[in-house]
Amino acid sequence: MRRHKLIVFISSLLGPAYMLQTIVAPFFVAKILGQLVAHHQVSTSYIWLTALSLFFGATMWYLADTYGSKPTALQIIRDIHTKSFDVLLNQEYDFFNDNFGGSLVSQANRFAKAFELFHNTLFLDMIGQLWSVVIALAIMFYYSVPIGLAVLVCWLGSVGIVIYLAIRRMPVRRRAVAEETRQTGELADSVTNAVTVKTFSGKKYEAKRYSLTNTARMKLFDRSWTVGVRNHYAVQLLCGLLQVIVVVGGIRAVQSGSVSLPIFLLFEVYVLRIVDSIAKTSLFVRQFEGLLGDAHEMTELLMREAKVKDPDHPVALKVTKGSVEFKDVCFDYGGQSNTLFNSLNLMITPGEKVGLVGPSGGGKTTITKLLLRFMDLRSGEILIDGQAIADVRQDDLRSAIAYVPQDTLMFHRSIRENIRYSKPGSSDEEVVAAAKKANAHDFIETLPHGYDTLVGERGIKLSGGQRQRVAIARAILKDAPILILDEATSSLDSESEVLIQAALKELMMDKTTIVIAHRLSTIQRMDRIVVLDKGTIVEEGSHTDLLKNKATYARLWAHQSGGFLED
Repeated sequence: MRRHKLIVFISSLLGPAYMLQTIVAPFFVAKILGQLVAHHQVSTSYIWLTALSLFFGATMWYLADTYGSKPTALQIIRDIHTKSFDVLLNQEYDFFNDNFGGSLVSQANRFAKAFELFHNTLFLDMIGQLWSVVIALAIMFYYSVPIGLAVLVCWLGSVGIVIYLAIRRMPVRRRAVAEETRQTGELADSVTNAVTVKTFSGKKYEAKRYSLTNTARMKLFDRSWTVGVRNHYAVQLLCGLLQVIVVVGGIRAVQSGSVSLPIFLLFEVYVLRIVDSIAKTSLFVRQFEGLLGDAHEMTELLMREAKVKDPDHPVALKVTKGSVEFKDVCFDYGGQSNTLFNSLNLMITPGEKVGLVGPSGGGKTTITKLLLRFMDLRSGEILIDGQAIADVRQDDLRSAIAYVPQDTLMFHRSIRENIRYSKPGSSDEEVVAAAKKANAHDFIETLPHGYDTLVGERGIKLSGGQRQRVAIARAILKDAPILILDEATSSLDSESEVLIQAALKELMMDKTTIVIAHRLSTIQRMDRIVVLDKGTIVEEGSHTDLLKNKATYARLWAHQSGGFLED
């Protein structure tokens, strides 16, 4: 809100506007009644003052709402969505593995809606109520200190009790919201894997899981609601006591002659406003308590620092040759007891084609993730042309690397947009040329809308092989000096693989290339094959030399069936 000081100030004028209409106008009406009772005549000045109070109150309300409240809400909610987007996408690789995507989206949307409710409650209701109560109490003190003091004590006591009870209720609300987030995540997980659910007839199982979470959420919200109702009942009793005090005190004041009958009636109008204010305060606090609970999870996330961060003073990455070096690299997954690499050293010369093979869990894919800096090292460093990747911006690093993962996911956008994503300014001709090299053009042309065909969420409308070829086309279009292929041909049939291999051969020309493959036939022609087992390089060399060694690689080759490695 500090970024929009002027419109926030204009929004705050809603308070005086409300006060003019609900407190000042009735005051002048009381003056008119007093003149009628005493003199049976009315001064036109009070009539004008009443009319002006109502007119200026309405005008100020319109101006403050139009030029203050509305733009404040719209601009700040826009900022909130932008900030949430930036913070979420700035998180490290493992963060997205540990959280439901649906839950994160739900948290971000709930946070924005919580601010919208906060803004509306604060500017449209609370500020006006506060102005009205303060001015009303000032007028009551002017005419009767005892009544004004009694009303002040009851008002402060009521507000204090409301806030105290709301604070006690807040932990229940937060637990309920956390359970709701979990429910959203489970729903998104089941919907995303709907095909798997249907394939394994898992609807009853998923429904049972979801029902348990849904019931737990309901019970927590029920408990929170019950506490809120009890709080509201306590406030109603205090409001009733306040009205009784004003009625009894006002009657005695009129009987003693210290207060006139019109002023007593004005007190009744004011106390009704204050009682309404107390009731609304209870509602406001319940709303605030609810929205704080709703915003709690995203607030913590907005304050969370990403584990993988850009350096404070990054240097420009200059890739001239494309050498890659892992130097004394130590890495673990969440503690030294889970150490994978312990002083790993691997040098890849410019333009060299290196294949990584070995049993699952050996560290092949982890090497590529570390090179892309999806995760940070415990010690050691990774160098590109002698520059430590930890000293450069992550975006600059990844712009120098083309990556084709094993599990190719896509945006729910057109095929053209998915291919162009690696090079946003590329022409349609460049997109088509990349698709042809990846053997994707022919199948794309058969689709209902060709390159403008939407691929569905996560590319669900395409087969695994089609997604893989689109991903390869994306990498071809990027034309980065360093290339990573993680099982890039695993989803292709044999016929397509033959065609793709030719495209990959052209793609790898003059590029430093790292290829991970279980299908060992795809890496026979690599310049060097590195065999990893449990985070250690157990042997390396050409395909022919490694077969002659009759060690780990030869054993893996012998265990293949149809060109695949059997783990």
